[in-house]
Parts: sequence; structure tokens; C-alpha cells
Amino acid sequence: MSWMKFSLIILTLVLAILILKPTYEWYFLISDKDKELISLGAEEVSKLSPELKKRYLEIKKLRNSTVLNIGLDLKGGIYITLEPDPIDMTNYLLDKFEGDIDKVISEYENELVSQVDVSLEILRNRLDQFGVTEPVIRKEGRSRISVELPGISSVAQAKEAISKAGKLEFKFVDDEYMGNIDRKYINKEGLISDIQEFLKNNVIPADDEIYGYYETDESGIPSLKGFIVLKKEVVFDGSYIKDARPGQDQFGRPVVEFSLTLEGADIFADITRNNIGKRLAIVLDGRVRSAPVIQTEILGGRGQITGAFSSEEVSSLVSVLKSGALNVKLKEIEIRVIGPSLGADSINLGTKASFIGILLVFIFAIIYYRIFGIITSISLIFNLFFTLAGLALFRATLTLPGIAGLALTIGMAIDANVLQFERIKEEIRNGRDLVTAIKLGFERAFVTIIDTHITVMLSSFVLMVYGYGPIKGFGTTLLIGITVSLFTSIFVVRTLVEFVVNKLKIKYIPALV
Repeated sequence: MSWMKFSLIILTLVLAILILKPTYEWYFLISDKDKELISLGAEEVSKLSPELKKRYLEIKKLRNSTVLNIGLDLKGGIYITLEPDPIDMTNYLLDKFEGDIDKVISEYENELVSQVDVSLEILRNRLDQFGVTEPVIRKEGRSRISVELPGISSVAQAKEAISKAGKLEFKFVDDEYMGNIDRKYINKEGLISDIQEFLKNNVIPADDEIYGYYETDESGIPSLKGFIVLKKEVVFDGSYIKDARPGQDQFGRPVVEFSLTLEGADIFADITRNNIGKRLAIVLDGRVRSAPVIQTEILGGRGQITGAFSSEEVSSLVSVLKSGALNVKLKEIEIRVIGPSLGADSINLGTKASFIGILLVFIFAIIYYRIFGIITSISLIFNLFFTLAGLALFRATLTLPGIAGLALTIGMAIDANVLQFERIKEEIRNGRDLVTAIKLGFERAFVTIIDTHITVMLSSFVLMVYGYGPIKGFGTTLLIGITVSLFTSIFVVRTLVEFVVNKLKIKYIPALV
């Protein structure tokens, strides 16, 4: 039985090592030059050589894995100031008020404040839905939003995630016009190749627009395949989408599966029923991602968004659709990479103080409980290791509140061990032999330890669910740490104590008398 327990501990340790391996590679093996690759935008990446593209994807995959982020207050991050784009805001209001310019002018300020509030909530849903990245998103004045993203180094990715409108539209392809275009302008994909040359010699209808058609290449990067002419009219949009989730088509390719509201389901059924045989383009943020032919009427309010997406793009699109689309695009007023607010000296002093505190706990445990103190020290090391692995698994950002949660976790763990050893002492004073005292001591301390840990777990769960930003992150860190502490205090310590006592045939320990 003891070997089964040891096997479980070793298995847990191996899993923790595998989870923390990307963190070690990112901070100690990857050069700063390689890290700069993921700060490139999509257009810049598409121009890289095949070797650099491959390296870019490797670095991006590593960064998006279980790398433990270091917070803005400890290592820095990205600071962005945003405001609604004035041109986009005006166009939105013109559509809303049906071209009534006087109404637009009179209502502009009120609508601006309203759009900032809506954008604020959408950004919070996009960036803080799991409560572990600890973004700081707040309103500045009447019309601006400031965003702090700790532990993020890619300016391009941050800008894309924040300012992306997430606008999903469905428009019909003007197949009649596309079919009459001179073949010299059409590439092998059936798209317009050279848009500048085409527009010099051709005029598109007044109710049409030209869009870029994008597909994800073999490297997982969206690339422009050509241009396509669509009708201006938006026949359907993302506002009718009730839910979205990642999925696969019949060939195993990543797609977005969606379900519609009751109103949306009726509208979509009418559109597909009355336009069988026509191509319906799926337009995301001004880019055509696919233009499938409507084969039959689509009933039931369910469907798929296809378009040669990568798995990463599907996950991003699902997040945007579920959090809602921005009515107005956000314009970056200021964007900068900032250093840690505490300063290097404060961080070094804080790190030293933490290590000294933990070391003093180890020394006290070893002096007071001798061999059991050594076992306690080992379990505390396991506790820290497993907790960091848990934080990395849930993509947490380690900040000062997180460190406070870790410190509290260590305190709870050592408190549980002290309770166990004192109960063992009581059993020995009552005349029990060491083996029996250990068995009874752990059993009688079990209920008390469970009670204390569950109460802390409940309070940390409330902080995680109802808190925001650093408070939510503290709750997440504490919940993971307390859960780990329960495992190490009850299972790891007891397994090690029983193994040492039985293996070394120890009958008497002076520290427990």
C-alpha cells in the first residue's frame, strides 16, 4: 500500500514538472530576440521566411502553453489607453439615427459615454473571464479606458485582442458581377488578384463592396488570397448569436459552432430558404473568411462558421462572440511597455525576505520536530512546487496578492503539520507506541484539518467568483494553494512519516515526548 501511495506522489510530481517545464523554458532558455518574434503583427509574420515562421509558431505555442506569467507590479507589462474611434462612432450613430445629422450631433456626447461603458464591460469579459490574468481595466474621464496587462510582452497581440471589434456579418457574394469579370484579373482561387490594376479598368456597382479574402496557411497564419465583391447589405450579423463554442467539421477541421436566439433562428431560416444556391460570405472584422454556397434551408437555430481557421483563431473568435461585439472600434491613444512598479531593489528585497521567512520556518520545524521537521520541510517544498504548477496550469499571473496567497498557504500547511505532530505527542504521553500514536494522531487531526481548510477554501472561492482583478487573482491563488496544502498535509506528510518510521524501524523520537 505504501508503494502505491509513493507512486501517486511521484506521478503528481512528474505532472507538476511537465506543467512547469514551459515556464522554465520561457524564462531561462528562450532568448529575448526570439521572444520579440511574437510581438509582430499578422501582416509582418506573413512576410517572414519559412524558417522564421516555424520559429515564430514554436515560440507562440510555448508562450500560449502553461507559462506562469509574472505580474505588472513584479515584472511589468503593457499599458494601453483607448477611446472610441470618432469616425466609427459617427458612422455608428448615423446608422442608428437613420442619417439624422442633427440627432447625431445632439446625442453624440451621451452616446459616447454609453459606448465607453459598454466597451468597458465587454473588455472585462474578454480579458478577465477566468480571473487569473489580473488585468486592470478602468474608465478615465468620460471617454477613455485604460488597460494594464501584466506579464504580456506582445504589443501586437494585446492591441489585436483589445481593439478588435469582433463584428461578425453575413453578406451575399455578387456572383453575377464576379462571373462577368475578365479572367485575366482572376486567380486560381476564383478571386481578384491585383486589386489596384482591377480598379483602374473596372467599376463596381454602387450597392457592392470589395473585401479581402483570407485563409489560414500551413503555418497557421491568416494570409490574403485575393479579393471578392460582396453586396453592401448586411443580411445577418453576430448580434443574433446566443452561444458559441469550438468544434470540428466532418473533415476534422476547426470551426465555430453557434446557436441563435429565437428571433435569429427565424431570420436565418428565411435567408437560407429564399437563397438556395447563392454564396453567403462570412465577414469577420472586415475580412471575408469563407463564402459557402447555401445548399438547403437551415432550421433549428444552429450552424457553423467555417473558413480555414486554426484552432487558436477558433478559440479567439469564440471568446469574442461570447463576450459580445464592440459597436464602435476602440482607437489606441497611448500604448507602452512599462517596468515593474515596485522597482528592482524592492523586488530583490521582497524575494530575499520571502526566502528568509521560509528558511526560518524550515529551521524551526527541524529543530523542534527533528526528523519529522525534515519531512515537514520536504512537504512544504512540494506544496510550493505543486501550487506554482497549479497556477501555471490555470494561466495565472503571479503578483503581490498572489505571493500573499502563497504565504498564507504555507502558513496553513505548517499549521496542519504542527496539529498532527502535537496529536501524536498526546497519544505517546497516553502510553501508545510510536506506530499506533502516528496512526491515531493523523486520524484524530484529520477532521480539524479538513474543517479549517474547507472554510478557507469557501472564502477564497467567494473572492474568486465575486472579486475583480487583484482580489479575484488572490482568491484563485489561495484556492489552488489551500487545495494543494490539503493534499500535502494529509497525504504526503503521512506517507513520508509512515515510510520513514517503518523503514528505519524507529521506536522512539525524543522530540515527540
